[in-house]
Amino acid sequence: QTSGKAAASTAHRGTNDLQLVREALRSLRNSFSGHDPQHHTIDSLEQGISSLMERLHRMEMQKRQERRVRGKSPAPHVTNEYRDAWPSNSKLPHSHSTPAMSSSACTKVLYFTDRSLTPFMVNIPKRLGEVTLGDFKAAIDREGTHRYHFKALDPEFGTVKEEVFHDDDIIPGWEGKIVAWVEEDHGEN
Repeated sequence: QTSGKAAASTAHRGTNDLQLVREALRSLRNSFSGHDPQHHTIDSLEQGISSLMERLHRMEMQKRQERRVRGKSPAPHVTNEYRDAWPSNSKLPHSHSTPAMSSSACTKVLYFTDRSLTPFMVNIPKRLGEVTLGDFKAAIDREGTHRYHFKALDPEFGTVKEEVFHDDDIIPGWEGKIVAWVEEDHGEN
């Protein structure tokens, strides 16, 4: 009982910390113009925090399963407070923990726009590795000229944002889903 209360208060403190971080990011984002390159830095920071929350959630789920195996009943509400406090890919199922996801003919796509703190999400009815830029454009249906960057893993540099130009190019995936940034192309370069 006592450890359950301690865990709940830790989750509550974590939720408050996340709220402060989100407000700080929003404030920082508002201090730059809409096409300032610093938005990339803020996006990366936001993604990093999302990844950390996802990892924390996975660790919590692992601990809960270990406790269940030992016959103790976990407090299910604790991890959800962490998870719901950050509106991000931490809410998506993980392909490595849900084998059915990888064989599914549907891909979850998370994407940020120039000014969005919270990502948008769409499903594309194709397997990861078959989704093209054209499919992505059709799914998000945005007016105007845009540039499209996708979270990818480069063997030399690690995590990168890869720009994709041609509609028939396959877009890279990340941990069983697609993470994208859609930016208005103001044509200055």
